[in-house]
Amino acid sequence: MKNNKKYFPLLPHGRMKQILPNIYTVTGTMRLFGIFQYSRCMTIIKNGNELSLLNPVRVDESLLSEIENLGEIKYLIKLGQLHSVDLPFYMDRFSPKLWANREDPNVSAYNPEGYFDDNEDLTFLDAKVKVIEASKVKEAVLVSRDEGGCLHSCDAFVNMGTDPNHNWLTAKLSKFLPTPTYIGPNWIKVAKPPKTSIEAALQYDFENFIPAHGEPLLGGAKQTLTAYMESYDKQWAK
Repeated sequence: MKNNKKYFPLLPHGRMKQILPNIYTVTGTMRLFGIFQYSRCMTIIKNGNELSLLNPVRVDESLLSEIENLGEIKYLIKLGQLHSVDLPFYMDRFSPKLWANREDPNVSAYNPEGYFDDNEDLTFLDAKVKVIEASKVKEAVLVSRDEGGCLHSCDAFVNMGTDPNHNWLTAKLSKFLPTPTYIGPNWIKVAKPPKTSIEAALQYDFENFIPAHGEPLLGGAKQTLTAYMESYDKQWAK
């Protein structure tokens, strides 16, 4: 690991949890502007001896050792433009093959192996990826084949409710959100995607859903998200 780079601080995080046979998660924290604290989740997909990290969150050395015991950190999957602070740490430490959105301004220095815009099929994961088109903040979703299909998201689709990592201010503001919240309330305000792009992102079959913010939904996830999206009453981009 390079010693001359200043990395984003290591923030509190939990332990690794196995969600599905080949999928693990780690819940960490984020402090926005130093005053809003909330959870963010990294997902680890195991394919043989190769690991793919989605929505990377920096973790301590003890947990890094546990992750490396699962296999080689081979790929880093950057689904969302806004989750970038821990990208330098993982790229310097493990030199994984990076996949991202072409218009993500945070990845050009790392010479990505591939872009979601050009490759709907991620053959190294046996997964599909779909870019949310016409969004002002670039984002994609990934659907792996695990256990009937699993949707992985960053900020576009979430499962926000009670968050044990909220500080008092974030918890107070979160009371104004509906329960549950499955479309990222802050992301959609700045990204302003058309409704058709959100519909297209949910086109693949999946039974499970693992977001970067909130708890996984295991079973019936596509039906739940599709029904929620159809009743969503916010103003869509025209």
